[in-house]
Amino acid sequence: MISTINSNFAHNGRFGNLFFTGMALHFISKRNNLKSKYKDIENFQKLGIDFFLSGTNIYNPILTKPLNLTDNNFFEFVIDDSKKLNINVSILPNVWFQTKEFAKYLRDYFNQDEQKNKIISSNKFAQRYNTNNDLCIHVRLGDITKTNFIQPFEYYDIAISKIQFDSGYITSDSPEHAICKQLAQKYNLKVISYDLVETIQFMSTCKHIVLSTGTFSWLIGILGYFSNISYPKIKVVWHGDIFVFDDWTCIDY
Repeated sequence: MISTINSNFAHNGRFGNLFFTGMALHFISKRNNLKSKYKDIENFQKLGIDFFLSGTNIYNPILTKPLNLTDNNFFEFVIDDSKKLNINVSILPNVWFQTKEFAKYLRDYFNQDEQKNKIISSNKFAQRYNTNNDLCIHVRLGDITKTNFIQPFEYYDIAISKIQFDSGYITSDSPEHAICKQLAQKYNLKVISYDLVETIQFMSTCKHIVLSTGTFSWLIGILGYFSNISYPKIKVVWHGDIFVFDDWTCIDY
C-alpha cells in the first residue's frame, strides 16, 4: 500500500491536481522541516517548480497520529506552523486543495521574482516571451469528452473572435476531436503535440492564451507571465473555485 504520510504519491490526480497537492505539501513541509516525497517531481523540476526536499523531520506514526489534511483545514497549515506532526495527504474523495484562497496564494507565490525568474529561465521557449503576438488554445477533452464538463466549440469561437493575433496554435489531449479540427480549420491554427512540460512552456510564452477549465489549463495561465488570459465561464463545476483572477477575461457562451 502506498503511504499517504508526508507524500502525495497516493493521490491519483493528473498533473494539474498533483501541482495543487504537491504545493500544499511543499509549504507545510517547509514550515515544519518535514521529510516529504512528491509525485512526478521530475516534470515539475523541468518547469522550474521546486518542492521542499531538505526536510529531516519524520515522526513515528504509531506514537504520534498524523494530521489528516482536508480541503477545509489545509490552508491554515500552509500559512502557519502546524503542531509538528506528520501530515496525511488523503486519497479520500474531494480532497484536492483547490480553493479560492489557495489559488490566489499560489499565483502570488509564483509572481515573486525568485520563482518567476526560475520558471522563465527553465523554459526552453524563453526567447519567445514578449516577442510575439501569437495565440494558443488548450482544449481539454480526454477523459471528460463524454461529459458536460467540456467547453463547446462556441466558447472557443467567441474567445478567438475577440483576439487579434498573428500566428495561432491549438493543443489538446484529443486533437482528432471535431471541436479541435473545426477550430484549426476556421482559424488556421497549427496543432502542437509537445509533452506536458513543453506544452505548458510553449503556451505560457504566447501573447494570447485561451484556456479550458481544469487545473492543467489553470497552471498554464498562472505561468503565462506576459500573456492575456481568457477562460470559460464555469457553468458545470467539476473542480475547485480556482479561476478567480480579475485580470483574466471570463468568456460567457
